[in-house]
Amino acid sequence: MLARKYRPRRFGELVGQDVAVQTLRNALAAQQIAHAYLFSGLRGVGKTTVARILAKALNCAKGPTPEPCGECVPCTEIALGSALDVLEIDAASNTGIDDVRELREIVRNLPIRDRYRVIILDEAHQLSKAAFNGLLKILEEPPAHVVFILASTEKDKFPATILSRCLQVDFRPIPVDLIATRLGEVAAEEPLALTPGAAQLIARASEGSLRDALSLLDRVRAFAAGVVDEDAVAAVVGLPPFETVLTLWNAVERGDVAGALALVREEDRIGRDAVALYEQLVQLLNALLLLASAPEAPSALPATHRDTLRASAGKLGVSMLLRLLALALDGKNLVATAERPALAVTVAVGRLALWPRLQRVESLLAGEPPPSLAGTRAPASPDPVPSPNREAIGIGPATQLVAALEAGGAHLLAGRIRSVREVVVAGDRLVLRCTGAPAAAIRSLREAQALLAEAAARAGLPAAVEIVEGGQAPAAREDSLRARVEADESVRRVLEVFGGRIERVEEKP
Repeated sequence: MLARKYRPRRFGELVGQDVAVQTLRNALAAQQIAHAYLFSGLRGVGKTTVARILAKALNCAKGPTPEPCGECVPCTEIALGSALDVLEIDAASNTGIDDVRELREIVRNLPIRDRYRVIILDEAHQLSKAAFNGLLKILEEPPAHVVFILASTEKDKFPATILSRCLQVDFRPIPVDLIATRLGEVAAEEPLALTPGAAQLIARASEGSLRDALSLLDRVRAFAAGVVDEDAVAAVVGLPPFETVLTLWNAVERGDVAGALALVREEDRIGRDAVALYEQLVQLLNALLLLASAPEAPSALPATHRDTLRASAGKLGVSMLLRLLALALDGKNLVATAERPALAVTVAVGRLALWPRLQRVESLLAGEPPPSLAGTRAPASPDPVPSPNREAIGIGPATQLVAALEAGGAHLLAGRIRSVREVVVAGDRLVLRCTGAPAAAIRSLREAQALLAEAAARAGLPAAVEIVEGGQAPAAREDSLRARVEADESVRRVLEVFGGRIERVEEKP
């Protein structure tokens, strides 16, 4: 198997674990040997491999050394797994207190030949509570000739008392580009025809584990029996090629709902997993968000597309990408619980592709020109037409005036404005139409006209406030109201966004 054949034998061969390697090398160079180490991280990133290299470094004929020779008897036997003073124990199958008691008897004895007796406990988090207590007794007073190396994928399951007695070394997921590069090197040594796109796809599928990537390359090589390309990887793993994911993202970014859904249908037609496609789209959104927030940071995106995607991330910005990612994660929940996941993927992708319309609606409700209308103005009317009361959509002079009054502490007067039938801007005047309002309310508004003018000015409205009683004849009023509604810029925006038309205009009492 490739994973075993290309297992690193020295620190310099480790891929993507520079921090962990530098930590151990510095400690060995300074002869600062800890009695217990905890290696934690994702599966297949090199924890057990580094544990063996550390055992070599401690027992090498030239050691302790940050660079074991790999040729002396201790180094050779440790590499072969036959060294009597280096014990590898699978904690998953030796979880009990009796196993730890037996281990206690072993560590009391001096090494048979080497400098240190090294105990490597793999998957150490699976020890029982009693076993952890027994191990703690050993770590509290460790023999000088013993070094423990605990390897685990779940560091959070260790008792704090164990963690505090270990030198903790965290192993990070390996970046996609580093895995793809290493796969290319392995393919060249085999030799094996591996396309760059296939290497990237395998690297993405491995989710940061080089061992998994090499194992997957083994599987695809057996399937392809020739050139290992993206189609072969997609057939074995079920992942879509990155070009397909990128095409889907381009459709979503443009707001091309039909194009996005057509691509999802096509992937389903040719037998690819729609859920895997959606998962890759979510991962791409996450990578774009990271790219938008830190353009120069390491990225899991293919190098050939990174500049284009960096521009895309910069155009949308962190805020919008955050919201798109949140929407995509909601879609994941929908897909996970759906009886027909492929259909749920269609819905989730369609929702994502609608984001430009949502952005325009939000701009509209905020009283700003929608992105598609930015820089444009409504055609001028020969005669200034008063704006209608736009309380129904949450914007308008009445709302602005009420907000300004409340901000100034005039809450009672703000309540009076809410009883006014209509507040409109007519040229350089702010008109309050008080049809049907009680006489006392109209009188109080007239008495506070100066205060109303000040509040209107603060809200950016005309300071000349006119209070009008009564109204027009019903037919004339209806025609005037419809004309004003049709001419209103906000109404035009709503009609453009939703593609509707005005059927009837009524003025509610």
